[in-house]
Amino acid sequence: MRTVAIACRTIEDEINAVAKALPGSCPIRWVESGLHNFPVKLKDRIQQEIDIADGAENILLLFGYCGNSVEGLRASRSRLVLPKVDDCISLLLGSNKSRLEVGNEAHSYFLTDGWLRYENNIYREYLHCVQKYGQKRALSIFRTMLANYSALAFIDTGTYDLDDLMAKTSEFAASLNLTQMVVPGNLSLIGKAFREEWDEDFLKVPPGVVLQINYHPIPSLIQQTSG
Repeated sequence: MRTVAIACRTIEDEINAVAKALPGSCPIRWVESGLHNFPVKLKDRIQQEIDIADGAENILLLFGYCGNSVEGLRASRSRLVLPKVDDCISLLLGSNKSRLEVGNEAHSYFLTDGWLRYENNIYREYLHCVQKYGQKRALSIFRTMLANYSALAFIDTGTYDLDDLMAKTSEFAASLNLTQMVVPGNLSLIGKAFREEWDEDFLKVPPGVVLQINYHPIPSLIQQTSG
């Protein structure tokens, strides 16, 4: 098999939307959501899937660096390919540069329908806190936690009902003095990944090489030696 992709269920809607629009897209193996706050566990799960897929010519990792959870990954017989993005937010915005540009406009907490469905996100934690401590105390806690944020930024990837999501979180945003804003998504990097247009926007890790990232001046492999 030429290429197998491994991806996170949190961005399943976006990945499936791109894959279905392209003829002959590679098979996708899914890593369950909810592991982003546990980088070691996330790394172990990705490695498990790599070991299963090892032997394909290429293994496409549709993840960002996600708290260094990709550091130390290795395939014995396959080349690993992954986009040069810090996390899934940058992946859905098209690049790290786009993420920084949005961040310069407002200190934003990013959301998509996938994050609200699957991940331990700020909205879910707030609802849990209200249930446990009451609304007054929950508001006090979360106003402190989010003191450096000014907006909830919804990434419009075209794969979910944006109005429904904003309505669902409107009271939460207003209570915490957060503006709701919409940021255009850009799935072009995912498209390039599936079309195997692996240019300077991607890391290519040869078989047997341990993935170690040098972040400066731009992300690249630290060394080309077998692990």
